[in-house]
Amino acid sequence: MNVPAHEFFHINLTCVLIVMDNKKTFRKGFNKKRICIVGIGNTLRADDGVGGYVCQLIEEKNLDEVTIMITQQLDIGMTEDLSKFNTVIFVDASLTVERMSFERLSLENNQPQSFSHHVNAATLVGLATILYATNTQFYICAISGNNFEIGNTLSEKTRNNALQTVSFLTEWIQLNS
Repeated sequence: MNVPAHEFFHINLTCVLIVMDNKKTFRKGFNKKRICIVGIGNTLRADDGVGGYVCQLIEEKNLDEVTIMITQQLDIGMTEDLSKFNTVIFVDASLTVERMSFERLSLENNQPQSFSHHVNAATLVGLATILYATNTQFYICAISGNNFEIGNTLSEKTRNNALQTVSFLTEWIQLNS
């Protein structure tokens, strides 16, 4: 069947508009909650998966206005969606903290680095600030990890640090939302 070019263009344009509208609808629904907690790490590398573990425990608490995301590593494609939240907390394993640290991320100061990700949280903060002129407050919650070998269980020390982190974050969220 031959379709004249102007009709073909109209059909394709209609499809694109529908897809764009669905994408906008998704993004509107995505931002119903004020706080996003992003658990970062590879669950097949033992303690590197602590970010996801903390997020699962917080999700079980069903806190109002909290959205949970779990990812193996950060991606610049997340920037726009994250910039629509009031607060974003990145939770990741770290080799440089003793138990847990919680710091606001900004462009002015040197930030604690997560274990080993190509795009770190500070990069996303910079992109969100430049591209979307966001007022989002970004934080990094770094949890001490000890074992990054192949394995799907957390070490006992990291699990205990994770439980303390869940208590801390739950209280922080209740005080700041």
